[in-house]
Amino acid sequence: MPPPTLSARIFKLGIGLLLVLSGLAVTALMFIPYRRAKETLTWTETPCVITESYGQETQSGDLTDTTHRVFLRYNYTAGGQEYAGTRWRRIAFAGEEDNTVSRKTPHPAEAQKLLEKYPVGLQTVCYVNPAAPAEAILEHQSTAAIYTLWWPLLFAVGGGGIVWSALRSGRGKPAA
Repeated sequence: MPPPTLSARIFKLGIGLLLVLSGLAVTALMFIPYRRAKETLTWTETPCVITESYGQETQSGDLTDTTHRVFLRYNYTAGGQEYAGTRWRRIAFAGEEDNTVSRKTPHPAEAQKLLEKYPVGLQTVCYVNPAAPAEAILEHQSTAAIYTLWWPLLFAVGGGGIVWSALRSGRGKPAA
């Protein structure tokens, strides 16, 4: 079988590099939620009291689903100073960087479950960032994202194999 042409090798190399780079990029993006969730596991467990707990239904248009929002506020003391927190978990939802909404979901049962879990007056614990005491959460985010990193890494490894094959295919076979 004749060796592949230069243009075929360059195409193969390009496809391989694209797979390697995209696989590594997706791996890096998937690692961010894991890292942020793992970081909160070292935060200080602090007593807190739920001071506000209510839900709100919103619909942005006639053709959109109803969104159920849960608003939580809790007070805690860190370093001798009183703070008010509003975060349920650390990872904010798109468009809610101000963190006034603790949870947003299209499922009314999920919203109701969270409201029942955190009624006004409940004495519970929150987790306070020791480096920034004004940042606190009620629950830790799952670190399960680490178990899905194999999938984009599979593309990166496969792309690496294609690159290796493209580079090796230009060499002539030794004479027998």
